[in-house]
Amino acid sequence: MKPSTLPVLDPTTLTESLRPAITAAADRAEQQGEIPADLRDALRDAGAFRLLTPVELGGWEAPLPRVLETYEQFGYLDASIGLVVWNANFGFIGALLPPAGVEQIWGVGHEPVLANSGQPGQAEPVDGGFRLTGEWKIVSGVNGADWVILVGVSTDVRLMAVRRELLTVRNTWDVTGMRATGSHNVTAEGVFTPTELTAALDVPPRIDRPLYRGYVPALVFPGCTAVSLGVARRAVDETVALVTGKAAMTGGTVADSAHTQQVVARSEAAVTAAYLLLIHAADELHGAGDAVTLRQRAALRAAMSHAAEVSRHTLVDLYEIAGSAALYRGNPVERLFRDGMAALQHANHSAQFLTAAGRVRLGMDPGFPLF
Repeated sequence: MKPSTLPVLDPTTLTESLRPAITAAADRAEQQGEIPADLRDALRDAGAFRLLTPVELGGWEAPLPRVLETYEQFGYLDASIGLVVWNANFGFIGALLPPAGVEQIWGVGHEPVLANSGQPGQAEPVDGGFRLTGEWKIVSGVNGADWVILVGVSTDVRLMAVRRELLTVRNTWDVTGMRATGSHNVTAEGVFTPTELTAALDVPPRIDRPLYRGYVPALVFPGCTAVSLGVARRAVDETVALVTGKAAMTGGTVADSAHTQQVVARSEAAVTAAYLLLIHAADELHGAGDAVTLRQRAALRAAMSHAAEVSRHTLVDLYEIAGSAALYRGNPVERLFRDGMAALQHANHSAQFLTAAGRVRLGMDPGFPLF
């Protein structure tokens, strides 16, 4: 299929069509500690898990900026849903695997649900494939996945598709923030993975189209940042709704305070600006295709770090002006604060990546693999 005939993803139409189902399942997901099966199926059927999947496999094959816009809108609706949607969108592996591997994953009569972990494990070369060993932490949505895409390190770095039933899922996700993601650990002990279910990251994609020609890891990295920005934007809206009706100790409402007014204006401006910078950096990288530079990759990482810092400050400032109301379960600000702060703990938001981006700008090596 030619790029000019690719389907057009409308993030707002997609997310708004799922809003009723997401809202209805929010409390149930929190109690269960993972996305309920009916909501997972609704997300899959609507196309939320195939944003980066090749069109031949029923995917949107959407440009990275449009995908990040979609993640941000899901994050606005529900932080846990946003993170699971991001983690499930590993369908671009269909552009990297050989046809035999694609057939095993997609040729089963229904759309597969994927999960992934970027933490590397050991991949020992054996006849016909690899033996995969290791523990991969915080694999969001793993219990609802058909396949888990893991990173295996041998003589090169490979993405390795493993049927979930071949892995051991350890019930480790005992948390308060982002509870509904069901982000348990998984282990493998010498699990055989045939070569056709692996893809080396230093090999050109089998499907040679713009989305897959550039630096493939960049299709993954910024998704959690977009989700976090959606959470921060929702926190602004919910805090505005709260303080306009919340009585102040000195009379009037909390919204009457100049401090409140400044916090709200500053927070909204900062979150919007951080989002626009992230989209700009993603657009520059996407447009470069296979000519993407290290400077462009560093700019994306810097935009991610900046957005994480802005989101963190925003959540803290809004939590403060919400006062004691933000302590209570059932208040939207309470859940947005703990979910948003949990999302910002993701390794992709580590301050070390901002240091690495600065190193690149100064003409140095970033000091990180897969930067």
